[in-house]
Amino acid sequence: MKINIPWHQYAIIVHLTEKMQEKRQRFGKTALQKLVYLLQTVFKVPVGYQYSLYIHGPFCSELMDDLDYVSYIGGVSVTIDPGYNGYIISPSNKAALIKEKANDFLSTYQPQIENLLSEFGSMRVRDLELRSTIIFVDRDIVNSNRAMSRNDFIQEIKSIKPHFSYEEIEEAMEELESRGYIERR
Repeated sequence: MKINIPWHQYAIIVHLTEKMQEKRQRFGKTALQKLVYLLQTVFKVPVGYQYSLYIHGPFCSELMDDLDYVSYIGGVSVTIDPGYNGYIISPSNKAALIKEKANDFLSTYQPQIENLLSEFGSMRVRDLELRSTIIFVDRDIVNSNRAMSRNDFIQEIKSIKPHFSYEEIEEAMEELESRGYIERR
């Protein structure tokens, strides 16, 4: 009998945590959600999480469950960060052991992980929220074969994320389009 343990999912959590610490970037639950979403969606790494749109953009409850489990088994530490009204995720004592269990997966997708961190790893959570939401809506439009003008698309994002200005959304769209991350035509 073989037990199906998703070590690759646990290892991604640990690996991103370590990489963000190396970059000296504040890394919490929202950033984890957005980076894993972008890793799967933009960089096509088959991590295996299912996302839906939530308050701060794409969200996966299974990823939060896995974060809790990885914390429980000692791969990461999750602590409250009172200065930011959120959490800080940092590597813990069993990080290397968890990564070793999915070494082949991490090695195979290392270039994509590095690209993700290079392009999105230094962004503030607010910027990740906007960009991941734009990509989420873009993929929804493409998958449902809807036609939408650029202006209507930006208005759609504005209705979902009213705390962002039209200009902020447009600027993020231009950035994502220039990198080839928008599929809607």
